[in-house]
Amino acid sequence: MRLDVLALAISGVGFLAFGVAMLIAPQAVMASVDIAIPAGVATTEARAFYGGLELGLAALLLAAAWQPKYRRAGLWLGLASYGGIAAARALGMLIDGTGGGFLVGALIVESTLAALCAAALRMRH
Repeated sequence: MRLDVLALAISGVGFLAFGVAMLIAPQAVMASVDIAIPAGVATTEARAFYGGLELGLAALLLAAAWQPKYRRAGLWLGLASYGGIAAARALGMLIDGTGGGFLVGALIVESTLAALCAAALRMRH
């Protein structure tokens, strides 16, 4: 499999999985990282933003994986989105003095996906 297709597919599936989880059970997902979401408006907002946005990103990345003319743009989307999340997480960990299994694991996954998209972009030149 080509690196660009692999990077887009993995990136898309990552957003898809988290988006579906946040759409179905936002309170349970966030409780696993010590974030309590009250019922009502807050839960709906979490479903919309964390579920809906991630599903939209997943759709674009997966479509780009299957449509060659969109692969370059999709790789930029993957790099920008996962890179932005990783940078913000790393900065937050520094500012807040936090770490631990979940944060470090998430940072590794996000950084790896951003790097994979960057490598695929470099190979396309």
